Amino acid sequence: MPFELAEVVPVSDARSKPKSDENKSIFFMKHSLTERKQLHFRCRRVNDVMCFIALFGLILMIIDTECQFNQISEYSLIIIRPLISFSSLILVGLVIYYHFLNARLYAVNNHIADWRVTLKFRSIVIIICEMIVCAIHPFPQIFKVTTASNNLAWLDMIFTLPMFFRLYLVARSVTQHSPLVDAASSRSIGYLNRVPMTISFILRAFLQTYPGICWSCMMTTLLLITSWSLHACEQGMWFPIQTLSSVPLPSASFASSFANATWFTIVTFTTVGYGDIVLQTYCGRGIAFLTSFIGLFASAILVAVFINKISLNRSEQMVLDFVKRIDQAREYRTRVMQIIQYSVRAWFLRRHRSNYGAAFPSLCRLHRAIQAAKYLKQQRRNVLNGNDSLLSILTNVYYEQKTNEKLLVKLKQQSNSFDDRLRRLEIKLDTVLTALTRNNSIPQHSRL
Repeated sequence: MPFELAEVVPVSDARSKPKSDENKSIFFMKHSLTERKQLHFRCRRVNDVMCFIALFGLILMIIDTECQFNQISEYSLIIIRPLISFSSLILVGLVIYYHFLNARLYAVNNHIADWRVTLKFRSIVIIICEMIVCAIHPFPQIFKVTTASNNLAWLDMIFTLPMFFRLYLVARSVTQHSPLVDAASSRSIGYLNRVPMTISFILRAFLQTYPGICWSCMMTTLLLITSWSLHACEQGMWFPIQTLSSVPLPSASFASSFANATWFTIVTFTTVGYGDIVLQTYCGRGIAFLTSFIGLFASAILVAVFINKISLNRSEQMVLDFVKRIDQAREYRTRVMQIIQYSVRAWFLRRHRSNYGAAFPSLCRLHRAIQAAKYLKQQRRNVLNGNDSLLSILTNVYYEQKTNEKLLVKLKQQSNSFDDRLRRLEIKLDTVLTALTRNNSIPQHSRL
């Protein structure tokens, strides 16, 4: 038979292969971690630039609108609005670039070779919505001055007020700069537990950690935005209310000034509604409706935050319950002593004086002391039943474990005794069977 010579692999080469594979995996891990860190830093930097450009565009929009209302200069439309358009164009481009970096970061985190695989219908819709929000702005040279008689005044409202939706970039910037996202340890823990570090999670974490500061900042921002929007609607007479009477509408309502608009917003936000200011535009009434709705929601959240702030922790609750029990025990002993005192006094007066009127006040005090003692005793029972501390729970669990262990020991002893009895019965049955077999074998041999 012909023999085939097998290829002989040196021992050193065989040992070097797993080492080379391990080195490749370590190199790939280092490369992915470095790329993830760089992409995260670039996303954060791009989002900061987007936030700055969005705030810059909002400030220019407010300046342009106030210049139109006060008719300060007609050249503001030539200078300011092209700057707003240019900043909006840059912002739309940065939105696309940010989502491109975010898709690459998601691909690196999930070990996906091509980042285009990560694009889903939901992400595409989000990108389109962000582009629309960042692209809306008052276009140049639509009209010069906004008045109630101008038929194109509603275009200014449509392209001006939605620019405040760009403030979502501030929330994203807060998320990118939070320690939960910035620290590698928290991100790794989130990836291991499948908890994504989204905007909603970071904002909820901030609200839980700093509820007073976060809620105050959010409510102040909403108050300023709604106040200026109401002032703009009433000053520009956007969508005025047409009346059936022959009396013409005034050129501006009482809420046209920013101070009156702020007062009306505060009154509507707190759901008071004095009725001293009447709105004359549908735009202002819509903003007032949104303000009242936000006020109801804010009051409910404020109650929850206040309850969370005044709630006691476990140790404080234990100390408070202990002090309450001591006070109740002291007062209960006082009431018992009063019962004994008033009962002895009433007995002494009834014994030595035949007049019932002399013992009547002592009997009344005795009954009041008895009722107070019963009430205190019921309160002590309610406290013991309703406010079980951690120590009492642990002691109850400990005693239950001890009783269960004792029951297990008893059950084992009973099972062992049953086993002994069964063994004894088996031995006795064996002796009986052997005796019977012997008695049956003896007569057979005698017959033979």
